[in-house]
Amino acid sequence: MASTKLSVIVTGAAVGLGKAIAVEFLKCGWQVALVDIAAEKLAATVDAVNALGHPGEALGVAADITDEASVQSVFDKSVAAFGQVDALVNSAGIMDKFHAVGEQDVALWNKVLDVNLNGAFLLSRLAAQEFLREGRVVRNGDASGEVKTGGAIVNIASIAAFRGGVAGVAYTTSKYAAIGLATSTAAAYAKQGIRCNAICPGSMETAIAEDFDYSSLGQQFASVMKVNEMSVGFSDTGRLGRLVLFLCGEDGQDINGAVIQVDRGWTSI
Repeated sequence: MASTKLSVIVTGAAVGLGKAIAVEFLKCGWQVALVDIAAEKLAATVDAVNALGHPGEALGVAADITDEASVQSVFDKSVAAFGQVDALVNSAGIMDKFHAVGEQDVALWNKVLDVNLNGAFLLSRLAAQEFLREGRVVRNGDASGEVKTGGAIVNIASIAAFRGGVAGVAYTTSKYAAIGLATSTAAAYAKQGIRCNAICPGSMETAIAEDFDYSSLGQQFASVMKVNEMSVGFSDTGRLGRLVLFLCGEDGQDINGAVIQVDRGWTSI
């Protein structure tokens, strides 16, 4: 008998914001496929969250989201385990080295865009196909009227999309593009009941920059730090995770194509 629980794929889920998002879904009884390229960290995270006894079910899937075949395996394993996929959270991301366009080397540009944008595209592409799959059961949302299916996608963008001085050119561009991916997807599939929104966090305490050699960063970094001094504090990853959960759940059905800034008012200063 097919499961009646809702299921979600969360990328970048081994640490940081992705892990926090996955935990919030598990607390509410969702079946969660935690996806990350760091296989050992991912396995440790899955063991840790399962040991907490949340009502949801955690499945670890080690994958490279920039590789089409690897992304396909994420969906194959998720559907095999859960019956179908009801939501996708594109949380995986990497930072640049705060370089301006004139300093930016092509290799790092391509790497950042590949993870932050192309990975989200590959996952969203298969999510849309899964949501539209014939025989799929609508487990979340109103299937009446013109709504023929359901499903939700949340892209984790950044306030870097609105403030050009908070990161380098590669990261800023990738997060601006993540918003475009969300709004385009929302418009394309609105009549099929598929929703896609973007969340733009400000400062958070995550591991995205833990491997930086700050002495090697470009001149742009000094300017970035001046902008970052205007930040009004760190946002809590757990609260942001609950916002993602809300957008993917039944109470978030009327929210589609939204771009939500979660920065404690930073962009208003």
